[in-house]
Order: sequence, then C-alpha cells, then structure tokens
Amino acid sequence: MIRRCLSAARGRHRDGQSITPVPRYTWDHDARAEAATLEITRPGWAVLYGTGSRLFHAVATWPTPEPLIICDRTVEGLKAQMREAETSVLYRWALTSTSATVGHF
Repeated sequence: MIRRCLSAARGRHRDGQSITPVPRYTWDHDARAEAATLEITRPGWAVLYGTGSRLFHAVATWPTPEPLIICDRTVEGLKAQMREAETSVLYRWALTSTSATVGHF
C-alpha cells in the first residue's frame, strides 16, 4: 500500500484524525551545555556533544597537516586529550622549526 502525505503539518496524526502537536525536547541538555562552555573557554577548538553517540568531540580549528579530531565520554577526559594534542603539536612544531633554522640567521 502506498501512503501519501496529506498535509505538511508536523505532529502525531493518522488519516482522518486531528493533528496532535509533538512537544520538542532538547536531549542531553547538560552535556551540550558543557560542550558549549568548553568551546568558549578553549579557543582553537570546536567542541560539540553527539546525542546519538553520547560522546564529546573536539576538532582543532588551527592549521594542522591532517585533521585533528578527539572524542571522549567525559569532559575531563576530553580536556586531557586536548592538552596532550596541543603539547604534542607544539613539540613537533618546535622540533621542525628549530632544525630548519639551524645555521640560518
């Protein structure tokens, strides 16, 4: 049986019955708020929370040779991984920039 959409209205409904509005709900409000706060306090990162995966994601917004994406179940774990990524990138940059300028003034 092929069903056709009789109206573009949103809500719970069946053919021949009135439309019942569906309340909108923000899933995982606290976790999404934590991700937004972390994004504000840590410049250079885009932070978001996946309601389907239930993971916090951080994407580096500074230029990197390859995309830098970090995921963790907790904000604290994500912060630790972000610090580790920042220090390792800075360490690699310091090694390559000093070795490239040795002997050149």
